[in-house]
Amino acid sequence: MSREAYYPLFADLRGRRCLVVGGGPVAQRKVTTLLSYGAQVTVVSPDVTGRLAASARRGTIRHVARRFRPPDLNGAWLAFAATDDERINEAVSRHATARRIFTNVVDQKPLCSFIAPAIARRGGLVLAVSTGGGSPALAKQLRSDLARTLGTDYARMLRLLKSLRASAKQRLPAYQDRKRYFDRLVAGRVFDLIRRGRTASARREALALLARAAGNGA
Repeated sequence: MSREAYYPLFADLRGRRCLVVGGGPVAQRKVTTLLSYGAQVTVVSPDVTGRLAASARRGTIRHVARRFRPPDLNGAWLAFAATDDERINEAVSRHATARRIFTNVVDQKPLCSFIAPAIARRGGLVLAVSTGGGSPALAKQLRSDLARTLGTDYARMLRLLKSLRASAKQRLPAYQDRKRYFDRLVAGRVFDLIRRGRTASARREALALLARAAGNGA
């Protein structure tokens, strides 16, 4: 296995404090993404873009108008350094690492404890692409290529599967039974019906399969 392999992880950032050091366009993109996932964002930078300043005035983010200080990391779950000052970026990485806070320093892979993937979203479906930091440009291109081929039928199928989880857990208590049931939905006629736009028929078919699985002890 490559020593540079990164473990892919989807984090729940809702209500979690995330620190972004820097106030330029790159920092703005990081803030926008974090906000879209429900994070509580603090931006530390003497100057920020007009959009970030407007977000601070609305209370969407907290802006600390000065240079980074180590206590800024207090309570943070993630930290991003997106400045053009290498000394500040290195300080963010060093102090965050000492506190065991995952840190991303933009375009400085050796200072990162995690790297941010290229992300595409279709409803509740999230597609994340990474090249292990080798080429963010290639990751973005691959994300675009995959997003173009990822139809809305996947998002519709996801909604159906999520709506069935509670019933399946109640009627099929064993994990392996539920796994076989959902594998069958994805690989069989139910997904075909979704692709053909027959959502109601797909739901009826899925419920019938659940009743048979429960009645047969899966």
